[in-house]
Amino acid sequence: MAWLDARRCPAVIVAHLTPSRAAAGERFESDLVLAGTADAIGDVIELINLDIVQSTINAAALTDYSRVRFDARPQFAPWHDGQQFGSGSSGFESQIVLDSYLPDEPIPYEITTTDPFAVGTLTFDYSGLGMQPGDTVTLDIFGRDDGSATRTTSIAVRASGESVTMLVNPEFSSPNGSEKSVFRITAIPEPGSVAFLAATLWGVSACHRRRRVRCAKPARPPRRGRR
Repeated sequence: MAWLDARRCPAVIVAHLTPSRAAAGERFESDLVLAGTADAIGDVIELINLDIVQSTINAAALTDYSRVRFDARPQFAPWHDGQQFGSGSSGFESQIVLDSYLPDEPIPYEITTTDPFAVGTLTFDYSGLGMQPGDTVTLDIFGRDDGSATRTTSIAVRASGESVTMLVNPEFSSPNGSEKSVFRITAIPEPGSVAFLAATLWGVSACHRRRRVRCAKPARPPRRGRR
């Protein structure tokens, strides 16, 4: 990446989060998806900066950013150095960077069609917060203004045939989603009832297995006396 410029790029990169889906435990997931418009075909994405600073729990600002984990898709895994939200330097805890120049040989992503492509999955862990049915958790990647020409969620794009890389704001205009993914709590089972149910099911299963073993055991033939 020869230069990093903040001037506007004529091409448009559209981004969205997919609708939330429940995950194991008290978690939900959402995928980060990008797409280029027709005039972006041939352009190359070299860096993605994500900021979840606008995320909320029941409309209150999220403060523990480590509750959100990012897992890159195989295409972008070499871009990710393992840094997670909440582990950045002071003032940048809500951000992570995906950089195509992390590997020994850079592997930028070339936009060849207008088809959407998934970059990775964000997992929000809301366990231990005492959430109740009807409460909401909102994952938001819009970012914020920091005095520069772009927001803190931004994408570095090098236009086809150009040597200068430009930092641009993604547009959240996809019909498939926006910068937000909202998860509404429906029901949270009591820990005691979950443990009781698990123990009960285990007991029934173990008993069933023991019965099958006993039933399958062949009967001994009667002993015969000596003649």
